[in-house]
Amino acid sequence: MKKCTRCLNDSTVRRMSYDENGVCSYCRSYDTISSKLSDKARLEELFCERIENVRGKYDYDAALGISGGKDSVFVLHELINRYNLKVKTFTLLNGFFSDAARANVDRLVKEFGVEHEYIEIDSALLKRFYRYSMKHWLTPCVACSYLGYAAMINYTTRINAGLCIHGRSPQQMLRYYGDDVFTSLIDAGLKSVSEIDISALYKELLSSIESRMDGNLLSDVKSMLYDGIEQSDFREFVSYFLYHDYDEQSIVEFLRRNTGWKTDENYDHYDCRVHNAAHYIYQCAEGRPHCLPEISVLVRSGKISKSDGIRLIESERYLHKPYEEIELLCDTVELKPTPILLKAAIYNRFIKK
Repeated sequence: MKKCTRCLNDSTVRRMSYDENGVCSYCRSYDTISSKLSDKARLEELFCERIENVRGKYDYDAALGISGGKDSVFVLHELINRYNLKVKTFTLLNGFFSDAARANVDRLVKEFGVEHEYIEIDSALLKRFYRYSMKHWLTPCVACSYLGYAAMINYTTRINAGLCIHGRSPQQMLRYYGDDVFTSLIDAGLKSVSEIDISALYKELLSSIESRMDGNLLSDVKSMLYDGIEQSDFREFVSYFLYHDYDEQSIVEFLRRNTGWKTDENYDHYDCRVHNAAHYIYQCAEGRPHCLPEISVLVRSGKISKSDGIRLIESERYLHKPYEEIELLCDTVELKPTPILLKAAIYNRFIKK
């Protein structure tokens, strides 16, 4: 199996090429912005420009989606206490939201004294969307991501907030930089506000995602997400951790020490009741843990060594099938587990790159 000579990506990562030195295309794409990502003073300036551009001009300075996870809770703390913003929070009920996460959300929005809203989506539409996602991409995560992005962007306009801020980690944002829909958001985020056409940017972004969907399903989803929203009135979708340092363990320790955030040791993705099922099926299809491209970001950016990265990847490998979560996922979308796992195995053996 061919492997990148610089990071840990290998030929299981789709749509990736190598140069004459064996460096993968994602490393080369990262190099085009690495100097900007390391210019801390400029990044702080860009973030402050964005918040000062909207401060006090809307009903809320920012809308923030929170899942009860460490990243979104930490961002909420920083927006309120470090930047003194008026924030309204919301949580998308995607059908798989855990009780433990909901308890954290309820406790923390009260602790921080912020307004909060749960956004419910019609269960029949959710089921259709997840079923489509499972049948076409063997994962519910594509449908969930689209719903999350679209709901955040449109919710921000609906409540009249100046910015939509999110807490995706750098490795989540940069894992496919140069070849995914998030690329345009990163590029825009590294520019001054005056250089960006927000409306054009988000129409292109959502159009790119929507081009992969069935027409009838797309019509229903858009009708729900854009209900009452003027589609030309977008607010910028801002990544907090594009501009600020990210250290997972430090964030966890800070929250446990300074807030009412409560989880056990399995805090990563505890908010999703089918996370393990989705990633197990992905592993069956791709032949490796889902986190490989994310860990590769840490390696290419010098955050960790290759040997540490390999250990992290192996620690994420599923050695046992998460039966209960697979049953829950498949029952929800009304698909049988055996054909899904068989399709994943066939994809791995005969179809994938």
